[in-house]
Amino acid sequence: STTIFRSLNLDPYCKSILLNIDRFDIIVPDQIRAELDHNLSDNDMKQLYWFINQCKNLNIDFETVPTLLINQFYSKGLKKGDAEIGAFCEWRKLDIFISDNRHFLKELSTLDVSFKVLSPLNFCKDNNLL
Repeated sequence: STTIFRSLNLDPYCKSILLNIDRFDIIVPDQIRAELDHNLSDNDMKQLYWFINQCKNLNIDFETVPTLLINQFYSKGLKKGDAEIGAFCEWRKLDIFISDNRHFLKELSTLDVSFKVLSPLNFCKDNNLL
């Protein structure tokens, strides 16, 4: 598993989360999987899928998020992709969404949502992973 960390050049907080991933139930929206597939090399994706297959508590959710919910987030001023992620979190009743996208963190922090959006650093702090 250290190969995936090295090849993806992860920051120390993301590494810490991945090294402790068995402590959490993880759901990855298909949209995130698709973005990774678009942005990572074939070799990196192979390693990522290998890693995912090793994790009993990590699942990719391939179901389509209801359009009505996406439109609700879009109408709150979120960009299309961010609206889909926000709608996914709300739809699946997630407690926390981890993102290092500062724009996304800022946008969602001003909205009334049922889930927390945390940076990798703040997730590590909140879960004693430092």
